[in-house]
Amino acid sequence: MAGSKYLDLMRGLPSLDFEASLSQEEKTFCKRARVRAWARIICGCAHAAFFCRLLTAVRCKVLGDSCFHHSWLAKFNILRSNSGCLRIGVLGSGHMGKQLVQVLMQHAQVAPKDITISSRRQDTYDELMYLGLQYTDDNQKLAASVDVLFLCCPPFQLTLISSQIRGHLAKTCVVYSLVTAVPSRRLQNLLGHSNILKPHYNVPGITWTKLWERSKNIVDGLLPQDVIEHSCPFKQPYLVCVNPKWFEEVLYSVLNQCHFLQVPHLSSVEIINYLLFGATHGMEAFDYPEMFVCESFVNESCADSLSRESSFPWFELSTVSMQDTPLTKFFKMHPRLRQHLSFVYRMTMLRTQNPPDDRECCGD
Repeated sequence: MAGSKYLDLMRGLPSLDFEASLSQEEKTFCKRARVRAWARIICGCAHAAFFCRLLTAVRCKVLGDSCFHHSWLAKFNILRSNSGCLRIGVLGSGHMGKQLVQVLMQHAQVAPKDITISSRRQDTYDELMYLGLQYTDDNQKLAASVDVLFLCCPPFQLTLISSQIRGHLAKTCVVYSLVTAVPSRRLQNLLGHSNILKPHYNVPGITWTKLWERSKNIVDGLLPQDVIEHSCPFKQPYLVCVNPKWFEEVLYSVLNQCHFLQVPHLSSVEIINYLLFGATHGMEAFDYPEMFVCESFVNESCADSLSRESSFPWFELSTVSMQDTPLTKFFKMHPRLRQHLSFVYRMTMLRTQNPPDDRECCGD
């Protein structure tokens, strides 16, 4: 009887019907949420691919024609592990993790054998083996064996995962977090690690809606030029999808890699300028904006204290993400430079139809 009365109370409430339709307002809200989630994954994967390509290019430049004091030692340190190829780990095999490895293989030319993904699910294991990826269910082993570790796990799993890998990360390993709603400082506390790169996204909904309606697949979605255009850093504030601090973190992580390889600071700046202002990007020398100098990355007193053979000091990326740096000021002073770096990003990401085989310099 009580159950019958309960059902009578529910009668006539369309929102409780099994097939209750959403209102137009609710449909609009859900669509915007899907678009923003899709855009964050698109931008996150694209920026991760650019980051990996830049790190690989730095290694290739050092292995190639770079000549400085103890350059032989830097080349040895690169080649002694995985034949010099960048070792990438992906912690999390859900939707984000799977999309990321696809993008890294297609847009960053990372070989499947150089990507290790952590998963405990059998269906995921079968899929990863089909792609040729390396697989592990040991998070500690994964953290200790890679140069870049992408965090793609849900936020509620982060505390457990952090307890597993804390103390097993090499100082030189870049932890690249794609976990939402967890700031860099908390990640640093959880991991006991400061070499953390954490992009912050704010997706303008109207622009991305049209792109989302055209292609909802992440890997294919990065092929059109206008998608790459909208993921560029340093766009107008109402169009930019990633905080400009991301590019600062990327460049300081390059300097950290040079620090590990004992590359002199002047040679480190030369490498960055060569990669970001080289003729391969299709611009003439007189079109170049202000190029980087030592004082672009450190203050004058630090620059004056560096000897000719000294490398840059080690930079805490989590601090870079939260505080103004000399590079922050340098970017503000040179708007033409920001436009050029956006151009370099576009050209790098669009060179996927006939990409150069960067892995040849790494022993493949």
